[in-house]
Amino acid sequence: MIRNITLRVLAYLLLLIVLVVATCYLLSEGEYIPGVATSILAVGCCFRVVWNVRSVNRKLAYFFQALENDDYSIHFPEYGGSHSERFLNGVLNRIKDILQNTRLEIQQREQYYELIINSVSSGIVALDERGFVTQNNQIALKLLGLEIFTHVNQLERVSPALKLLVTEIRPGESRRVTFTNERGSVQLFVSASRILLKDKPITLLVMNDIENELDEKEIDSWVRLIRVLSHEIMNSIAPVTSLSDTLLSMHSDPEITPDDLKRNTENGLKVISETGKGLISFVESYRKFTRIPRPERELINLNEFIQRAVILSSTEPNFPEVTIDVCIEPEDLKVFADPNLMGQVLLNLMKNAFYALRGREDAHITLSAEHGPTGKVLIRVRDNGPGISPEIMNEIFVPFFTTKEEGSGIGLSVSRQIMRMHGGNLKVSSIEGKETVFTIII
Repeated sequence: MIRNITLRVLAYLLLLIVLVVATCYLLSEGEYIPGVATSILAVGCCFRVVWNVRSVNRKLAYFFQALENDDYSIHFPEYGGSHSERFLNGVLNRIKDILQNTRLEIQQREQYYELIINSVSSGIVALDERGFVTQNNQIALKLLGLEIFTHVNQLERVSPALKLLVTEIRPGESRRVTFTNERGSVQLFVSASRILLKDKPITLLVMNDIENELDEKEIDSWVRLIRVLSHEIMNSIAPVTSLSDTLLSMHSDPEITPDDLKRNTENGLKVISETGKGLISFVESYRKFTRIPRPERELINLNEFIQRAVILSSTEPNFPEVTIDVCIEPEDLKVFADPNLMGQVLLNLMKNAFYALRGREDAHITLSAEHGPTGKVLIRVRDNGPGISPEIMNEIFVPFFTTKEEGSGIGLSVSRQIMRMHGGNLKVSSIEGKETVFTIII
């Protein structure tokens, strides 16, 4: 089509040149009437050239201006006019239809992504380099107490500390901030990441109200703790009550001889005494759980610390049957912690590992320590025992929950509490039938 228009313009230009030459020749020869006629034709030919060029330019300018204004109602007639004009109009109409369909697909995709963003339970905010908000969801507005969020400077009215956090946080970091609004106290946990959008960096912030989440988890922990306490206390009180009623009925029975009454009373009192002592021991375990001393930190060489823990574990019954590997990277890795409390945690984890490996021929424990990706030290206790079933995975850190016949159920609970007092944590992962890994994070 462009080629046809170009050829037509070139033809008009060639004709224009011929007419100009003819006009000059006729006028020089004194043929004024033919010369005037050819000059008029030359002017008409020149007008035709300009009209063809400007017609295409005007049509293209009108087409792109309509697209720039999101006006897709334009339509060029594909009937009438020259073949080149019909062809040009058809091409422009098809380009318009393609762009219109593409825009509709983009709008539908944006609505789809917006629906997904507004469906998540976390607040999401996207910021450009100048602090302008390019995207946010309703949860973010609710957490921030804003109806419209367009620039990071608006956070100054919400909380200066929150604005400072948002402006200073770097990709890969996570921070906490607490502020007060009309909903009360809000404790946000903010994580940042960065992406490139059209070669421009965009900071993506993910916000969660951890105070409400912690409240729910705390209530759930108390419910489970009360359930365990009730179970243990009832198991101790029920036989004492039953046995006391039996002894009372025996004392009021005239058919029982004094010797039988004495013997049964002594036996019953022994059972009551043993049950009472068991209940006292249980309460002492609870007191131990709630009275962990504050850590007295010092610099600990983990290589020496873990080797010492291995020696202390040699009292385990199946110690000779278990292969123990130690891997410290680097060898002089150190942590700042309470050696006594940390030793209690590590020995408890190793004791559990030895217990899980009872009767296993290829029993193996791996103790390792290294720097984690966030800069914290990770100490892992890995065993190739039977693993932990998914049904009890969420229960093992609940106080007084145990699967051991003689266990108190507070070892892992105390260990996790000790690590949290150090500003760290204790986590577990397990593949049933293959391995269990406890990770100390400090």
